[in-house]
Amino acid sequence: MEAPGKHKVALLDDDPFILASLTQTLQGWGLEARGFTRSESAIQYMARNKCDIVLLDIFVSGICCLPLIVPVADDAKVIITTEPADKDAAIKALKLGAFDLLEKPLGHELLRHSVFMALAVLEKERESKKLADDLEYSRSKLLAQQRRLESLNAQLLDTNKALTVFARNMRREREEIEKRAAMKLRSIILPVVAKLKNSEALQEFESQFDMLTLHVDALTSGFAVDPNVAMLLSSAEMRVASLIKNGATTEKIAVQLRISENTVRTHRKNIRRKLKIGTQYSLRNFLNSRIAQARQLTVNEN
Repeated sequence: MEAPGKHKVALLDDDPFILASLTQTLQGWGLEARGFTRSESAIQYMARNKCDIVLLDIFVSGICCLPLIVPVADDAKVIITTEPADKDAAIKALKLGAFDLLEKPLGHELLRHSVFMALAVLEKERESKKLADDLEYSRSKLLAQQRRLESLNAQLLDTNKALTVFARNMRREREEIEKRAAMKLRSIILPVVAKLKNSEALQEFESQFDMLTLHVDALTSGFAVDPNVAMLLSSAEMRVASLIKNGATTEKIAVQLRISENTVRTHRKNIRRKLKIGTQYSLRNFLNSRIAQARQLTVNEN
């Protein structure tokens, strides 16, 4: 089994002959191995270089090297080499995070198996860590995107509220303009119609003036009554309505408009239906009241 790539191995042992032999062996397996007889030198090397395997003797020059395991084990796999008598220290080393424990003298096959097994585990751990980091990065990106979308949604809601208020204000302003225009129209046209109607020379056109008054009233007083009155009655129905208002009977209306009495009755029914006037109410009185209201409103406006 060959090393997957150029992996670095740091060796720490106070026996220079063992250290040289192990270093040469590891290099022969395709590893970048570097040996040290002093812990200070090994620590400095590992600080400057990212090691994958640390082959560590428990005691170097009579000093216990177990404290090195914890900081080293975060980034590398620590394989402890020990004398057969150092059982307690070996157990403590494993508890501190050492990957494996090998007794001296080291057999090459056992060492090879331990080193390459450590490298395989290390690669899996690094791969898992990378996947976890990538997943965390993706999660943070998604959360940032979610926050951005929530912010945009909040802005859209605020914009929608503002547009709703703007549309409502525009509608009110339009209605107010229409109302002022209608009132202006009433104040100009209805007084003129009233003067013409009162003229003795134009008495024969009284019905037409009343019809005109009804049209103008329907067009301009919809804010208080029905905005669609002017559109509800046809021209023929308006002529019949003006004659009814003046007290003309069905027979007289038929003669004056040159239509049949049945047609007049049909117009009467349609006028009641369109203006929502029940049969219990007088159609003539209703129409007269509308004319009176229109005139009174004009007087008040002037």
